[in-house]
Amino acid sequence: MVLPNSELLNQIQQRILQRPNKPEESKKLAHYGLFLLCSQAGLRVSEAVSFDLTNQNKQGLYKISPTKKRAKRYVYIPKQVISELKKNN
Repeated sequence: MVLPNSELLNQIQQRILQRPNKPEESKKLAHYGLFLLCSQAGLRVSEAVSFDLTNQNKQGLYKISPTKKRAKRYVYIPKQVISELKKNN
């Protein structure tokens, strides 16, 4: 399996942002938020879908649940991703 490089991730990011919503569709910003959580914070798709901004602990880490092996998992989410999620939420 080959992991995507930063150039490919940038292309995907631009494609998401440039894609117009279909009539009565407002999912573009949600898709962009999911993309940021996966590419910038390393979350799995299933973790990004259920990500909750209120699950932050005192150290500034976010509790991720459910996880792949059902263990407690805390991750650092970059501030720019958090601000983007809050802006588009």
